[in-house]
Amino acid sequence: MSQVIAFRASGRLNVTTATAPRRSYARSVVRGAKSASTAIRRDGRDCGPHRQGRRTEMRLRVSVLMSVLAFTIGACGGAAPATPTSTVAAAPTSTALATTRSGFPSRSIAFIVPYAAGGGSDILIRSLDKIAQDLKVLPQSFTISNVAGGSGFTGKQQAIGKAADGYTLTIGDDSSVFGQLLNQAPMKYTDFTYIARLVSDYNMVVVRTESPYKTLKDWLDGAKAKPKGVSVGGTGIGNADHVQLANIEKRSSTQFNYVSFDSGGQVMTNLLGGKVDSAMANPSEAYEQMRAGKVRALGVTSPQRLADLKDVPTLKEQGVDYVVAQFRGVAGPKGIPADVVTYLEEAFRRVARSEQWKTDYLEKYQQADGFMGSADFTKFMDEFFKENEQSFKELPSLKQ
Repeated sequence: MSQVIAFRASGRLNVTTATAPRRSYARSVVRGAKSASTAIRRDGRDCGPHRQGRRTEMRLRVSVLMSVLAFTIGACGGAAPATPTSTVAAAPTSTALATTRSGFPSRSIAFIVPYAAGGGSDILIRSLDKIAQDLKVLPQSFTISNVAGGSGFTGKQQAIGKAADGYTLTIGDDSSVFGQLLNQAPMKYTDFTYIARLVSDYNMVVVRTESPYKTLKDWLDGAKAKPKGVSVGGTGIGNADHVQLANIEKRSSTQFNYVSFDSGGQVMTNLLGGKVDSAMANPSEAYEQMRAGKVRALGVTSPQRLADLKDVPTLKEQGVDYVVAQFRGVAGPKGIPADVVTYLEEAFRRVARSEQWKTDYLEKYQQADGFMGSADFTKFMDEFFKENEQSFKELPSLKQ
């Protein structure tokens, strides 16, 4: 047995005992409520001289009606309880990733930058670390160390010699392929786990502002007039700077004297000090010196002029048909567990898709977004190796 609560037209509650099924019980309540609602509306339109008092009574009746309906819906058997709607804003969700099943990461990740401080790779990783901490994507900062030497291969060899557990990372870039093709590297490009590619970076030919070379043509003419007489600084033997200069030589029928240093920072220091006549430098390495009026860029390897360097013409528009970008990303020893790779890939993806990364790194250092996840980055490296395996045969100056 159950109680049926009906709302009579007179406004009084009528409580009776019934043995009707729950479904009939619900219908009777709804019918009673409709009847009461109709009566209240009629009273509201035909109030007579006591209009204000009747309006007050009407509001009270509506209030009681709503209470009864709420009670009725909650009492109906078999009906799922209504989900309450909260008007309180939810607390902001943390951007930090949950640890993997193995508990990774439980300590700081060591990052070996295989070049000296101040170069493009060093700037990239320190920017990545800072923004990851600002966004609270990773629980701890990287422990960054610069291990220069051997055209970057000393630091990379040290990194891949560590346990493949995700706690030691290094730079994944084109030099791993170039070094293997030139027999300069003590490892193969396949000895790495490629976690995420981050950026594409163009290169520039730069000179001191007081240099006699005012244009790219002046620079090329100088090399033609005196083969091997114009020196060009760059990072490493068999690295992007070296390979790109060799391509410029091939396309312009020139010969330069390439001088290798341990980082882009060292290249700029020696250029400013007059140790070399010119240099191959990324925008991130030369930008501040250009703004200070100490360095002039003669050309850039991009397909069109860079947004913040509109006064620097491309090589192509100056008659050297060469467009190329180098790339940089994060790699580690071969065999890092899949769940750890996924964790790190997602962490770096969140950084690379953030507004802070765009403003504080890409725009600040004139970099191009080149993000790839682990699978795409690995496939890209295989294709990159095959492409350059053939092209290197046409660049004899690299093997001199």
